[in-house]
Parts: sequence; structure tokens; C-alpha cells
Amino acid sequence: FNDADLSRLCFKEVLFESCKFVDCQFSKSDFVDVIFKSCDLSNSKFSDGYLKRCQLVSCKAVGANLINCELQHLSILNCNFKYANFDSSVLNNVSIIESQMSNGNISECKLKNLELSDVSFTGTSFFKTPLKDIDFTQSQIDGMIVSGWELKGAIVSAYQASELAKLLGLIVK
Repeated sequence: FNDADLSRLCFKEVLFESCKFVDCQFSKSDFVDVIFKSCDLSNSKFSDGYLKRCQLVSCKAVGANLINCELQHLSILNCNFKYANFDSSVLNNVSIIESQMSNGNISECKLKNLELSDVSFTGTSFFKTPLKDIDFTQSQIDGMIVSGWELKGAIVSAYQASELAKLLGLIVK
């Protein structure tokens, strides 16, 4: 599908494998127990949607719009979400592993039980998203965009801490 309107649909117990949904509209759609495997979801819009117990494996979702979504028990493995927008979404029990999330927006989000491993957040905005208890030690966060207070309680490596200190105007010697 290219530029298809699939809004307000409910997908339950579905496997999408090697499917292309480029520039598609999934606004206000529900996905429950759905697996996306080797799919292209680039520039598709999932805004105001609901994803529960879903898996995205080896998918391309460059520029995907997930604004104001509720994401529960979601697994993202080996995916490219570069330039994706998650603004104002709720991410609860989400696992992101070996994935590209750079230059995206994760602003004004609520994060709970976020598991990260080998994720690139280079240039990603976390503006107004509290990062308390989020472990970034196995991820790349250079160029992360924050105002400062979001970092309170975030878990980072010593190197990451020195880089983040520069964002706050500190001079590290």
C-alpha cells in the first residue's frame, strides 16, 4: 500500500511480513498481538493509535508518526525509526534493541519500564520527557536534545555524563 487510508481499524493477532505501508494513514487504529516482520512503514501515520503486545522486527519506519500513541508491551528489534515522532505518547513496558532512533522526537512522553540495548538516539529530542530510571549506558545519546531537568535520575556512563554536562553549559576538563 502506498498513501492508503487505513484509519480507525482494529488489527488483532495479525502477522505482517515483508509488507510495505509507505505514507499510509493508520490514525486512531488499534494493534493488539500484531507482529510486523521486515516491513516498510516509512512516513506512515499511527497518531492517536494503540499498540499492545506488538513486535516490530527488522522493520523500516523512517519518518513514522506515532504522536499521542499508547504503546504497551511493545518490542522493537533491529528497526530503523530514524526521524520518527513519538511526541506526547505513553511508552509502557517497551523494549528497543539494536535499533536506530536518531534524529527523532520523544518529547513530552511518559516512559515506564523502557528497556534499551544498542540503540542510537543521536540527535533525538527528549524535551519535557522525564528520563528517571532510563538506562542509556548501552546506547548512543550524543547530540541528545534536552532542556536539562529531564536528565534527573537518568542512568548514563561516565563518558555520557561528561558529554551531557556540556549540554548544561558545564566545562569538563
